[in-house]
Amino acid sequence: MWPPEALQFLRELEANNDRDWFKANRARYDRDLLAPAHQLADRLSHLGEPRFFRPYRDTRFRPGPPIKEQIALGIGHRDAGGFYVELSLDGLLVGAGLHHPAPDQFGRFRAAIDDDRRAPGFGRALASTRAAGLATNDAGLKRAPKGYSPDHPRIDLLRLTHLTVFARHDLEPWLHTPVADARIQAELESAQPLIAWLAENVGPSAHARPR
Repeated sequence: MWPPEALQFLRELEANNDRDWFKANRARYDRDLLAPAHQLADRLSHLGEPRFFRPYRDTRFRPGPPIKEQIALGIGHRDAGGFYVELSLDGLLVGAGLHHPAPDQFGRFRAAIDDDRRAPGFGRALASTRAAGLATNDAGLKRAPKGYSPDHPRIDLLRLTHLTVFARHDLEPWLHTPVADARIQAELESAQPLIAWLAENVGPSAHARPR
């Protein structure tokens, strides 16, 4: 769980987003944001290897503040998806799935959804996440994807453009209690069937992703 000091740090960072200020306050970042993220990753080690995102933004091609105004943790991320946790002044974001699938991954996903034998597993995986309070990312395409009928019985799934689920929590006092870690764990564990289904039916892309 992150202490109240983590949010105070983020508020000050928002008002003082430059490298000199961050360097002078790096010990606070490590103590109040990064250390709790490592503790959370240890608790979630059964979901996969953690990835801690660097605090510095690359401003060479994307102008903006040099320091990221959030702490983010990826878990078990491979080319077929994984888990994600982010704390910012916008709230606590908990998510899982495959963000921005490549065209060949979309092809395999839609073929699986078109398959009466494989599609029910995806439906059950989504039901698991919804029961835990996670929602699908968007409504998807306005029309049926090429090659599929608008009357397809699973057209809502075929129209998805992000294969992810998420929950965003407001910044409330429970975030600074053990309830936070337990809730994050329960929400991510609810997405384990989704990650397993994606790994089996979608898999990694054959095309290199841009860096």
